[in-house]
Amino acid sequence: MKRIIFILGIVLICLNACHEKTIGYLITENASYDPDTLVIPQVLDPIKDAIRIKNQAPWISYALQGYEGTEQIMFSVESVTSTSGETEARKFKDELKIRGGGALEYPLEHAAGSGTYVVSVRLTNPGYSQVVENAFTFIIE
Repeated sequence: MKRIIFILGIVLICLNACHEKTIGYLITENASYDPDTLVIPQVLDPIKDAIRIKNQAPWISYALQGYEGTEQIMFSVESVTSTSGETEARKFKDELKIRGGGALEYPLEHAAGSGTYVVSVRLTNPGYSQVVENAFTFIIE
């Protein structure tokens, strides 16, 4: 009888150990951009912005900070909302790129009109995916 209970115990332990566990982790509770706003003039100043115009340099945010997770973490633009409406938000999202570390890049010459654009960013790694809502604000004036 003791032998049967012992064998059943071993079998139950083995069966319990067989289910898959997600490896790694992703924590985005404290994820944010600092600063979290970028003001983009609709019309550039030919003197003040001469170097940017000459190099066609895009507008770039700092990298996302305050997240932790198992490498490799991929970043993507989850959504864009705008005070100028859904059509302008879609135009803005189509032109927006995200670089390594979550840095957001918006082209110098763009189609989106004046307005405030709020971007939510998705972080994904093996086994996990989370969204940082309203992470960054672009103001085109």
